[in-house]
Amino acid sequence: MPLIAAALAATLSVSATCSWNRPGVDPYRGDAATALAHYPDIPAAQRKVLLDKMTKGQPDDKVAIRRDAIIGDGRYDAAIRDMHFGKARMCASVDRSRWTEARSEPGAVYCADQHCILVPKICGNVSRITRRSKPADTRPDQPVAVAAPVPVEPWNPERHPLDWLTGTELGLSDGPGYEGGDGTEGEAGDGSGEPYLTAAAGNPALWGWDEDQPVQAVPEASTWAMLLAGVGIVAGWGRRARRKHAA
Repeated sequence: MPLIAAALAATLSVSATCSWNRPGVDPYRGDAATALAHYPDIPAAQRKVLLDKMTKGQPDDKVAIRRDAIIGDGRYDAAIRDMHFGKARMCASVDRSRWTEARSEPGAVYCADQHCILVPKICGNVSRITRRSKPADTRPDQPVAVAAPVPVEPWNPERHPLDWLTGTELGLSDGPGYEGGDGTEGEAGDGSGEPYLTAAAGNPALWGWDEDQPVQAVPEASTWAMLLAGVGIVAGWGRRARRKHAA
């Protein structure tokens, strides 16, 4: 076997870097056994497994070769190396940087342990790629502690000079809600727990109330005057009656 490998190496032309920007222009015209013999670092047992899979057409994975990645069920490095061209030419590193981002070429991957062979469908250029190891399980052994919610002080609205007028003093606007006439829960103000405000154009910061909320009636000033006048008249009539009775 070493003699065969040496003979093959003597007839093989190896380049450090080659362009693979036009796949299919120079397809591989040798066989799988010859290509595998050019990889002396692969042990004989693994090489036999690879050759058997390649001969039977039983790949371990089918991938999409992209400009910057090799995408399949497994995880692979983007670099392609030791690619075979023509009949007896091999490139240690191939460049595909001029591919468009959308370009994709199908390929078959054959693996034996850590050794993986890539065969693009368009040209059959037997090559090598590196399969990445599976990521370690990062699930924590212990459940992740979640911080307890920080308590928030309840909002306590300040009293406004006109609270008695808007109904805030009665608990209509700053309460969480009230019982509606139909037995359902109504909302006071805007439902946020803050005093209900209205701001009309040209009249900023007006304190208002919901039209559906009745406001406690406040006696007019003239009503008070009439009551006081009536009390005074009744008192005067009483004094006059007592004087007449005394006379």
